[in-house]
Amino acid sequence: MQFTINSLVLFLCLSASLCPFARESIETNLLAVANDNRLLQYFENGESKGPSIEILQAILKEAQLDAKIEFMPWVRAFATASNNPNTLILSMIKTPERQDDFHWLIKVSNLTRVFISLTSKPENYVDNMKQAKQKLIAIVKDSAGYNELTSHGFSEQKNLYVVSEGKLEVTLLENGRVDLVYGDPVNIKNVLNKRGRSDVAISYKEIVPENQRSSYIAISKTTDIKIVNRLQHAARKFEKTAEYAQLLIK
Repeated sequence: MQFTINSLVLFLCLSASLCPFARESIETNLLAVANDNRLLQYFENGESKGPSIEILQAILKEAQLDAKIEFMPWVRAFATASNNPNTLILSMIKTPERQDDFHWLIKVSNLTRVFISLTSKPENYVDNMKQAKQKLIAIVKDSAGYNELTSHGFSEQKNLYVVSEGKLEVTLLENGRVDLVYGDPVNIKNVLNKRGRSDVAISYKEIVPENQRSSYIAISKTTDIKIVNRLQHAARKFEKTAEYAQLLIK
């Protein structure tokens, strides 16, 4: 009987000592960095909001993981996710240059990239890259749009006005400091509307399939593969739900 009691005590002690480790593996804390984008994710009244946030929260819940969400300019967000393990980033366009630098978890949107000008300045309207090279274009540093334009011969020395976040692009366009913005017209209109400038009209070429881009939630390449696998499994499961289908077109 004494042996049985001692064995039980030993078992309970071992269980208690192992529980913190088991709990830690389930509650591994992650950091999620995001840039403010009214179409996808934004911070308002002390809360993180938007369809991308809802998708992130859904897969974190399914994976039994937690993440602290921090909003910051795109340049800082990209650098943080590129250089630190256990760091999620949302939302980011998957490009050939970035393909192997992150683990891609789930698509959150279909975006558009076109040259946008003020309707009040018809002389700035363009419908191709060649024409755009003669204009001054606001673009976020190291964004997918920036990489795309520089790959086509655009440069900061000639025709790019580089900024740290998308809101500054709109400010420059609105104030006539630049001729064009290369981005999503719906997002530009959302920023203007939020500023009470719904009267500002924008012009852009008719959108065609080649203007479409997909945006994703990704996680840093150096993240523990067990965490990555858990998140990817959760993402694949969530992709099959009606909730995901609704959020993708929200």
